Amino acid sequence: MFKSAKSERKTLTEIAQQELRQAITGGRFQPGSQLPTEAELCELLSVSRTVVREALRVLEDDGLVARRHGVGTFVRNHSIIKNLNFNFGITEMIESAGLKSGTSYLGIKKETADEEKARQLSVPLGTPVITVERVRTADGRPVVYSLDTLAEALIQRADFDPQLLRTASIYNILQTSLGEVIEYGIARLLPVVAPRHVAEKLHLPSNALTLYIVQTDYSSGDKPLVYSCEYHLPDAFDFIVSRRGPTRLRGPSNDGAQ
Repeated sequence: MFKSAKSERKTLTEIAQQELRQAITGGRFQPGSQLPTEAELCELLSVSRTVVREALRVLEDDGLVARRHGVGTFVRNHSIIKNLNFNFGITEMIESAGLKSGTSYLGIKKETADEEKARQLSVPLGTPVITVERVRTADGRPVVYSLDTLAEALIQRADFDPQLLRTASIYNILQTSLGEVIEYGIARLLPVVAPRHVAEKLHLPSNALTLYIVQTDYSSGDKPLVYSCEYHLPDAFDFIVSRRGPTRLRGPSNDGAQ
């Protein structure tokens, strides 16, 4: 059953889309299946039709659902959607496409922050950090090679089982185990040739291109928590972005100015 959207301290739209997203990624609604009608969703979530429509719009922007005028809303059945307007984890991204998310390789390394890591995490050079190396799979196929770096002091604040990283999103672990919530991320995207060790782990030929995403994730207090480097298999994903504009040009002034 859905939880009432009125039961949590977030906007009704945020809770409604979160409940629907979890129902989709959790398999309650399979790829290609139709969601309940708007009226039924209003009753299930205890919200207005305006809230339901806005929640569905967000999920449509995310690529999780497709709305067909006069017919209904359907869970999309396609390749993995990476909506660059929204910051959610690889696990959720894979499962939203109706695929099983997994980890074929997990390595955890203690090191000291070099210049780049120190700058991105706003810590002194040489600060102890933990780097998590993973190969993420979709239905058993390697699709993402990732390196996530966090300050060691952050990890030491709670009893943390590294094996959780085989099945859980690092965002979820930060929130549930460490009480840290990622509010936003700043990313750079570059097409790059996969380094040899990355190509081997992703089963790619030499000189294969990948989409390289470098991102720093921040808490609500603008504190950097995670510095990530990800190599995405380009043929496994549809990358989408919403672009506004262009800004309307002003017409000639009517105030007599020349």
